[in-house]
Amino acid sequence: GYGQLYPTPPPDGPFLLISIDFCGPLKRTPRENQYVLIITDYFTCHITAIALPNCMVETAAQALMNEYFCIYGIPSTVISDQGSHFQNQLMKYIQKLIGYHHFFNTPYHPQTNGIVECFNSTFIPQISKLQYCEDNNWDEYLEAVVFAYNSGTQKTIKYSPCGLLYGRSHRLPIHTQSSYFSFSEPNDYFTQLQKTVRIYHRAEKHNIIQQ
Repeated sequence: GYGQLYPTPPPDGPFLLISIDFCGPLKRTPRENQYVLIITDYFTCHITAIALPNCMVETAAQALMNEYFCIYGIPSTVISDQGSHFQNQLMKYIQKLIGYHHFFNTPYHPQTNGIVECFNSTFIPQISKLQYCEDNNWDEYLEAVVFAYNSGTQKTIKYSPCGLLYGRSHRLPIHTQSSYFSFSEPNDYFTQLQKTVRIYHRAEKHNIIQQ
């Protein structure tokens, strides 16, 4: 499918339903980056942010393919605005080639991509502070900003994105000691992780339905 967005049921797990959006133009960095492609997983609210020199069609398509699909797999559905960097023949060809649905929110109902907009309201002020510093190296701190967001508990889902994705929280510099389980074999860890993730996912799907 490739067309206007209609209400969709909540996804059954991570990376099945994602939103994509561009932030920028920001002040150009020494690395020539001026835009950020923000990709949000609807199930976990996990954010991926990719610094890019422009928001041209080829740049967006290459970043989406190489830095997201090749890492997390092909989603079932992609949601975006109707910008020309997303609504074009190249993106339509890629969508048909690898097999996902691409739907567009309307200018009159931008809230359909609300998860991305929510992140932007947190992300943009932090990046703005960095883009006007002497070095203007906001792109060097981009991953740290995203890491902090993914590690924090989000009010809408009641968990941290990384907790829903990995079944445990990231260990942060503020942690003085580890609270993780101790395992003698890698398979023991994997078994426990599977159980934990299933519990998180059942609870998260309930939270999505209740919104």
